[in-house]
Amino acid sequence: MVTATQTQPDQDQRDNILERLDHSIEQVVLQRQDPVSGLLPASTAHTVHGNYGDAWVRDCVYSVQCVWALALAHRRRRGSHDRRAWELEQRVIALMRGLLRAMLRQANKVERFKVSLDPLDALHAKYDSSSGDPVVADDAWGHLQLDATSLFLLQLAQLTRGGCTVIQSRDEVDFIQNLVYYVARAYRTPDYGIWERGDKGNNGKPERNSSSIGMAKAALEALEDLDLFGVHGDGSCQLLIPQGAVVRLRRALESLLPRESSSKEADSACLSVVGFPAWAIEDRDLVQRTLRRVRRELGGAYGYKRFLRDGHQTTVEDVNRLHYEPEELAQFEGIESEWPLFLAFELVTACCEERWQDARTWQNKLTALAVHRDGEALYPELYQVAADRVEAERSRPGSQPRQANSNLPLIWTQSLAWLGEMLLEGLITPEDLDPCERRNAQGLGTDAVLVAFAAETASVRQALIDAGLPLDRGDEITIQPSDALAAQWCCIGANARLGLSGKPLQRIETEDSARLYRQGEQTLAFTAAVLEDSISYLADDPLQLEDSVVDELHLLRRHWRGPGLPLLLIPINAESFQHHPEVFLQLGQTLLTGRIGEIPVQFDRLSQLARQARWVPLREGFADDDNNPSALERKRSDLLQEATDLRDLTAAEEQELDETDADVLRTRLWDTQSLHEQADVLDLLQRRFGASAIETSPQGRSVTIQQLLEEVYHRGLRCQDWSVVRRCAGAMGMVHPQLEDALTDLLVRQKQVVVGRNYSADARLSHPLDSSAIAERIARTSGVDGRERMLEQELLLALDGVARRDPGLLKGILTLQLSQLLLLLTSELAAEQQLSQDEAFEALCSSSPHRIRDRLRQLLSDVEHARAALQRGEQLHVTGRVQWRVPDPLDQPPSGGDWLQHRIRLGSLQKVPRDFYAGIWSLLQHCRGLVIGDKLE
Repeated sequence: MVTATQTQPDQDQRDNILERLDHSIEQVVLQRQDPVSGLLPASTAHTVHGNYGDAWVRDCVYSVQCVWALALAHRRRRGSHDRRAWELEQRVIALMRGLLRAMLRQANKVERFKVSLDPLDALHAKYDSSSGDPVVADDAWGHLQLDATSLFLLQLAQLTRGGCTVIQSRDEVDFIQNLVYYVARAYRTPDYGIWERGDKGNNGKPERNSSSIGMAKAALEALEDLDLFGVHGDGSCQLLIPQGAVVRLRRALESLLPRESSSKEADSACLSVVGFPAWAIEDRDLVQRTLRRVRRELGGAYGYKRFLRDGHQTTVEDVNRLHYEPEELAQFEGIESEWPLFLAFELVTACCEERWQDARTWQNKLTALAVHRDGEALYPELYQVAADRVEAERSRPGSQPRQANSNLPLIWTQSLAWLGEMLLEGLITPEDLDPCERRNAQGLGTDAVLVAFAAETASVRQALIDAGLPLDRGDEITIQPSDALAAQWCCIGANARLGLSGKPLQRIETEDSARLYRQGEQTLAFTAAVLEDSISYLADDPLQLEDSVVDELHLLRRHWRGPGLPLLLIPINAESFQHHPEVFLQLGQTLLTGRIGEIPVQFDRLSQLARQARWVPLREGFADDDNNPSALERKRSDLLQEATDLRDLTAAEEQELDETDADVLRTRLWDTQSLHEQADVLDLLQRRFGASAIETSPQGRSVTIQQLLEEVYHRGLRCQDWSVVRRCAGAMGMVHPQLEDALTDLLVRQKQVVVGRNYSADARLSHPLDSSAIAERIARTSGVDGRERMLEQELLLALDGVARRDPGLLKGILTLQLSQLLLLLTSELAAEQQLSQDEAFEALCSSSPHRIRDRLRQLLSDVEHARAALQRGEQLHVTGRVQWRVPDPLDQPPSGGDWLQHRIRLGSLQKVPRDFYAGIWSLLQHCRGLVIGDKLE
């Protein structure tokens, strides 16, 4: 293998190359840098496509790369005190601080966007190059370009680790911390992306883009454990990097690639994610698959196309049109403009990965595309097919010569080309350019997970110890619920002078509670939020506990990064332990074996595990734990009659309640000892008057319907009456905080979700929403029975669990209709137990969450099993000329054993055979269309 050292010229030649590059960069780049703002224009052209004299955030960062590399080359050649090296470093700092100042003026946008994720609240992606002021109105352009903001953060990390300090005050540290929050949810935020257009048709609809998600992930990883004051820091200016966000970004990216987005099958922007500068993918096979797709589908003699059917700056483009309809994009097929820029990306990536022979090949291809002006080899923005050659190019792609457009040079391309040359000639090394070591994939995952129990009360702790399970008797480490950590984090980044509030209050992810924290003299541990009973009634299902623990262990084992081992701290709720001690004891005994669900674990006292865990500092906060509801003791004084009657109400009794006057309902509420009647009456009163309506007890005490619902809800939990629990949860408007995560996970797997009873635009969830918005959609499109709404929430969470642990079960399903699934589960239960549909629904509502998850998984598994069994049962196998034999039966016959039942399942699941869509596409090439149904309307 040829190395850079083997091909390096002697020192005199290298000095000559350095001087030549210094002169070129001075003339082409630095002469264009504004002396006041420090910003760089993207180019000098002013065309119908825009004023390239503006300072794009993305272009500025890429364009200054060559200046930084030149400073490194001078420093390496002449020492750290070289005058030219110092001057060049200051020019780099001037540009980065120019961008920082422009963004600081829009701190109010950052504050709003952290919560709203609204494109109109986004930071601007370009500014006036001389003043740093906005140049385009909020609603006049697609400013939400998360890759650009993330690239700025990534370059900030590289410069700081490389000894070039950009940040100069605590106010700026707080602002950068808020930029971290700004990009951290890129996994669920559709943006306009690197091409500033969103959907391929340029119709103004943003999409989730791999290039934005990957750049955000790289930025967060690069900033971790970095003091923004660089060599002048003492460790106190490190940033909070939410580990849960990094995991979600990784999962979203791995699910999207090798695609760029839902509308862009292949996109050259992905080169910046799988290689320089992000190197955001740990899976080398996925990197190679993405590269092969980009090179195969987009490569050409003059560079790479941006994406297929890209009409930008083709000679047949109508510059007066804002967007095209999808079918109109076909006119650009085969004549898309080709960009030398992407060859420069390939060049720099090959150099940094020390693939020197490949790098020479990419450099030769790139050099051939240069346009020589005034002694400089300059690279145009793109090459296009001349208008009189379009038809010939369409008939034989790649056969026609192309012409450079007027945007010469594109400084971004120019910078990366010089960067590659400096690397190839040995003037700088990959280590110089990438001190964050992005190019060297870090190890991902861990061999084992630490597990400890956290008992809520001393009596529970003693009972567990008496059963032979390891728990600390003292309080060597303070254990708190996860929302105490969330409250502490809300303070980080808050800055009144900039109008910034700090981190939005969000549920703590398991990856973040899997660390131990030091705060002053105190050592802190936090329980896993998803296992706490305050999150939802799902945590109160004892049979669900082991599944939930295994899910979190899988997550930690797969995605853990950095030193130490991850810790899962399992909270043991006193009330749950009182009613089902055997579940927790069995879990503890399983953990003692050192393995659960095929995952190696170390189960011990927390104090013993602390030596192997990862410790991180926690800034002093001003959260008041005394006002933290999760930290309060559970003291509930019952107001209603003791519920001694636990039987279900009959349909006639429910009908009678529906028709009862409100005053009579109030009387019955205070008199009844039926748990189900208490729940039904409160549900009816809530529907009529609202949850905040005041009721007066016979003792004269005022109380809201919401408070009474909570009382009955907890009674239902104590006796595991899931119908009552779901009815009260629905009436209270309970929202599971993981709905947002579940929907996002399914969307990145190219699934859509439909909620409610009718398939409508309002019911279709095709882009990420927060949990409250999802629950509101479910409530708006479902019936009045709150249990139905809660079951749909459970099904969404259960489908996400299936997608993560057994994605093959959802193969062939593009749209997941929750109401259809609920109806199918009800029908299957009715057939299984010989019940009416109403009776089956009541039985389903009374089933535990764990049982419903099992039924769903069994249903999805049984679809494929049933197909195989039914086909097998209809086959006759010939042996010899006259002997017949029936095939051996399957080991496990499917439930619902006929073709009608099988087709009902497939129809409800909307599951299609493999290659169905490809087959329809092929069929449409041979006919004018298809009519679905029995008549043409």
